[in-house]
Amino acid sequence: MRLLLPIDSAGTSAACAAAAFGLAKRFGCALEVLHPCPPPAQRLPYATELSPVYFGQLEDVARKQVDEEERLATDWFEEALGAHPDVKADLLTVEGLVGPAVAQRAKVSDLTVLPSIAAREDGMFEPARDAALFHSGRPVLVVPDEAGTTIGETVVIAWKDAPEAVRAIAAAAPFLEAAKRVRLISIAEDGEEEEDDTASAMTGYLAMAGLPVEMETVPLGGREVGDACSRPPAAAFSSSWAGMGTGGGANGSSAARRSMSCATRTSPC
Repeated sequence: MRLLLPIDSAGTSAACAAAAFGLAKRFGCALEVLHPCPPPAQRLPYATELSPVYFGQLEDVARKQVDEEERLATDWFEEALGAHPDVKADLLTVEGLVGPAVAQRAKVSDLTVLPSIAAREDGMFEPARDAALFHSGRPVLVVPDEAGTTIGETVVIAWKDAPEAVRAIAAAAPFLEAAKRVRLISIAEDGEEEEDDTASAMTGYLAMAGLPVEMETVPLGGREVGDACSRPPAAAFSSSWAGMGTGGGANGSSAARRSMSCATRTSPC
């Protein structure tokens, strides 16, 4: 099992780093710290009338920027690794566009750990989140600054009767097996009175596997699905509040957008 932790030259948020290193230690898996860094050629202004001499000078300046960013990222990694000596971690620097670099490495990782939009929103983490969530096909853990130290003890599933939700649950299997509590949330849309039989069936399936699962039905109440999931007692896809969340389909994707933008609460464990 391998976790992926994308960083910029200043690293990542303290909560995100703690979550990644903590999960790597807990599950005894490898941690790859990825520093995607645009190469000098991608930092230069587009112009057709620059002299070769001036263009070369700009390229030298850009190369120095790249070297400095790589040095800072290495310093951050060595400090973080020194604080977690029992974790097997490696730093990989890739000179290229952030999105493709993160998507490529996320595809060969079991989980990508990234800060929420509220925690870090800049030119690096925005494309990193999009790439990991929409272009890797792998699960993503989004960590707000307020994340506690018990990530993974409670897992919340935002359920929708769709193949995406089933795949999300399968991807979350290692965390479901290690969780002390699993909550499957079914959103009752306005006008719906009957219980979702598919949610009950999935709850029974997970219980048959020996998981401590319980089902809740949350009324939509005129809200967006993501808003309904983000209010206690529900949580959202890819969010690490006091625990974790997973989901798929219409409910999961809406919850994902919500947790990306404002995952700040801590749900009770």
